Amino acid sequence: MRNLLTATALAALLAGCNQQSGGQTEASSSGFQPPAAPAAALAVPAPAAGGFSHVKGEDVFGYYIPNTEVKVGNWRLENISFGLEEDFTAWEGGAQDGPAGPIMFDFVDVTSANGENEMGQTTYAKTIRVLPTSYKIGGGDLKFTGKDATLGVVQLDGTIDMAALKRARTAGPGAQETILRTGLMVGSTPFKNLSFNWFGGD
Repeated sequence: MRNLLTATALAALLAGCNQQSGGQTEASSSGFQPPAAPAAALAVPAPAAGGFSHVKGEDVFGYYIPNTEVKVGNWRLENISFGLEEDFTAWEGGAQDGPAGPIMFDFVDVTSANGENEMGQTTYAKTIRVLPTSYKIGGGDLKFTGKDATLGVVQLDGTIDMAALKRARTAGPGAQETILRTGLMVGSTPFKNLSFNWFGGD
């Protein structure tokens, strides 16, 4: 009798072990793994996209003028301008409240009223200036993203020929050497194989 009770108890114990083992196997096959830490401890914010960076000491100051027309609707790109070293440093330090940035796209509405400035250039009453929401520039590489309520997102991915830029500076006004080569997207309109000359300003 004692042997029968012992055998019964042992059978029940083994059955319980089999059920527990079966439950673990089922959980594993479903792909569930218990968290190693509470959910709150695992909720790490994703890093912000974009950002601003430039190579210190690299001088790209000036106006970059497109060699072919870049136009979306009535809006034509007049130039891309680059600031001085201190403009990049200030922007990257958080001084982003002004009307200008270290890299800017200037568009004009060619149907708006126009006049002439002191240099004999045509000026327009309606203009759009696109400031950066992100950029990375250095070693000749240039990436830029900006946004405007009218034009949409403006994206550029190109190359500045630093040797050509140096030659253009030496040559002075009137130099017609290609300095910047790039692709450009303005809203949903793509522009491929664009080239730009350089102008040092007044």
